[in-house]
Amino acid sequence: MTRSEVFQQHGTFEAIGHDMIPEKQNSLTTMSAVGEMPEADGHISQAAGEPRTAESVVLGFLVYTTVASLELPISTRECLTIIFLNALTTSLIFLLARVTPEKPRSFLGAVRDWLPALLILLAYRESGMFFTPDPAHRLDRVFVRWDSFLLENKWVLATLSRLAPWPQYYLELAYLFCYPVVPAGLGCLLLAQRKSETRNSKIETRRSKIQDPKSKIVVDHFWTTVLIATLFCYAVYPMFPLTPPRLLFHDLPGPPVAPFLRMANLWLLGTYGVQACIFPSGHVAAVTATALVVRAYRPRFGALFILAAASVAAASVFLRYHYTADALAGALLGWAAARASRSCLAATTNVSER
Repeated sequence: MTRSEVFQQHGTFEAIGHDMIPEKQNSLTTMSAVGEMPEADGHISQAAGEPRTAESVVLGFLVYTTVASLELPISTRECLTIIFLNALTTSLIFLLARVTPEKPRSFLGAVRDWLPALLILLAYRESGMFFTPDPAHRLDRVFVRWDSFLLENKWVLATLSRLAPWPQYYLELAYLFCYPVVPAGLGCLLLAQRKSETRNSKIETRRSKIQDPKSKIVVDHFWTTVLIATLFCYAVYPMFPLTPPRLLFHDLPGPPVAPFLRMANLWLLGTYGVQACIFPSGHVAAVTATALVVRAYRPRFGALFILAAASVAAASVFLRYHYTADALAGALLGWAAARASRSCLAATTNVSER
């Protein structure tokens, strides 16, 4: 049987190593209509005990921050903290890679699937140690001039004024929910994968001691895309010293509204943020990457995630959490990460023919 016949027979999803958009004649639409996952009919060529592609992305970032901590002018305490945390994280990644292939359905297997969500927070905090503000705010003044064309537009101001406070509430809520979008995306894919497995009478992977390789591919594809986008943001933003426009220019457009949702966002940023404006926007990059991966596997749910990503990008600008340049660069980076993840997965994933 030829490879094309295998793809048509099994509805093979072309995102892994080929194309993120499914073929027009495959079974993606039909399977999505009944709530099943499109099959990724392949196997992972990595040997047991080796890190996944997404984990390799994390390891590369840890090497980067370790070297940077030794070269950049930070305190000895910060340097030792980074080295210790990176060594601990590296050990944990290799330990999980060694243990989980034998018991993929175990608690540790679930820990391995969800661990990158915590590693994103670690990367964010470590990068903040390298940030040095620019007292002259030179880049801020360049970016805010570009924003003036949008924020001073009469149609934008009229819409915010006439519909107030609902646009402001919606945007604040969208920005507040940018934090759970990434884990929600992975949860959506895992639930759909398990639902597809239980409906497939020929492959009883839920009752098997061997994990279906498709679920490994889905998880690795998801995190590879998201981590490329977010970790690149965290790696480069100390090179672009920016202050959040809400703090520097106080140029929130539209009439003032009740601030209860804004207070929640400001509390989170003030308590856990690094007090810098990240270029490209890590929030926009992460939610864009998440939306594109979910859309590739689950088009209907993906449409909701794309709406969420667009709302987060709009909120980051109009609520002055970011400059327009930050949001645009973050969205572009999320798209580029989705494209790059195919090449990364192609090196470790082979499509099998039967």
